[in-house]
Amino acid sequence: VAQVSPPAAGERHAGTEGGPIRRNPAGNVARPMVQRLPEPQDVAQCLEVGLFDTPPFYSNSTNSFRNTVEGYSDPTGKYDPAIRSLHNLAHLFLNGTGGQTHLSPNDPIFVLLHTFTDAVFDEWLRRYNADVTTFPLENAPIGHNRQYNMVPFWPPVTNIEMFVTAPDNLGYTYEVQWPSRNLSITEIVTIAVVATLLLVAVIFAAASCLIRARSNMDEANQPLLTDQYQHYDEDYEKMQNPNQSMV
Repeated sequence: VAQVSPPAAGERHAGTEGGPIRRNPAGNVARPMVQRLPEPQDVAQCLEVGLFDTPPFYSNSTNSFRNTVEGYSDPTGKYDPAIRSLHNLAHLFLNGTGGQTHLSPNDPIFVLLHTFTDAVFDEWLRRYNADVTTFPLENAPIGHNRQYNMVPFWPPVTNIEMFVTAPDNLGYTYEVQWPSRNLSITEIVTIAVVATLLLVAVIFAAASCLIRARSNMDEANQPLLTDQYQHYDEDYEKMQNPNQSMV
């Protein structure tokens, strides 16, 4: 278990109600699922979820990017109550101050984690060019509808005002090299079949061109006189009276 050293006299620190910041990464043996950090492939799959949110607009929504990046669904967007991924998984992996909702902001890792989560959201907005209609207008939990104000910002800022990319709204960009998604077995098989068909088509076209070229070459090399005319010519020379017709 790691913990931040107590501060010297007069220094301030981000302590918790139970003492200094605590971390025990992957130490929750009772929940093997949270003994790892999210992987790049998880982020790639999350960015494939095309809908921002789906009813009931809560932690049990499925095929919802909002719920997926938050970590209540698996990285592909499928809701599973036993799954914790991405943002939530990173918190739970810390297994200490950072894993407790009301205390996690005290751990400096909180800033890094949420900055990256914001970057994922910004990339999603950029890829899908999402408009305001994808943000729930009503029936979302309190504070999460389109026109609700974001707490605790002042002056008030609505959710929809922040539903734009960072360069357009905040004046900066995120420098992230986003991972590519691994191909599924179906996609691999499809690509292999298409590649095979293209290869067969190329071979067939090349063979056809070669056969046609050889045929044209053979025609060009044909003698002006055939064997039949050559035979007539030899018989003509043997005749005693060349003026006599051979027909």
